[in-house]
Amino acid sequence: VGDAHPVLDAELILIAHKLFEELGIKITVQVNSIGCPACREKYKEELVNYYRSHRAKLCENCKKRLVRNPLRILDCKEEGCAALREAAPQMVDFLDEGCRDHFTRVLEYLDETDVAYMLNPHLVRGLDYYTRTVFEVWPEEASGAQEALAGGGRYDGLAEVLGGRPTPACGF
Repeated sequence: VGDAHPVLDAELILIAHKLFEELGIKITVQVNSIGCPACREKYKEELVNYYRSHRAKLCENCKKRLVRNPLRILDCKEEGCAALREAAPQMVDFLDEGCRDHFTRVLEYLDETDVAYMLNPHLVRGLDYYTRTVFEVWPEEASGAQEALAGGGRYDGLAEVLGGRPTPACGF
């Protein structure tokens, strides 16, 4: 809490990795950036435009998500929605300079460790206070269903949601 340096994001991912390694659980780490609220708005507009043109192929839940929270469409496990996701715009293409630099530095720090990670351009977290780095830890043999063992990232908007002043934070 209180520090926005990208090395902290990488350290949290490393801690999560070591935790499951110590437990003897083989895992994969998936990482993405969902940017800040400003660049995320531009991305949401593009995402909504993309999915509107394919609305007939969306499941009923995703038709509702298209209006309420379009990022959650990227989480859908329905076959038709998952197929559409592959051609959907990616958030990293909409990151502003600060968010892009932050994410690049997180990945550089991870590259300096023994943590193998997978970039997952469709990974989002469901709560609005998430910013920039998001990650999930999955069992190595995951089937793709809701099997994440841990999830987290940067919570720079959490203190404000709770009534406090803007405070950078991250966790899992």
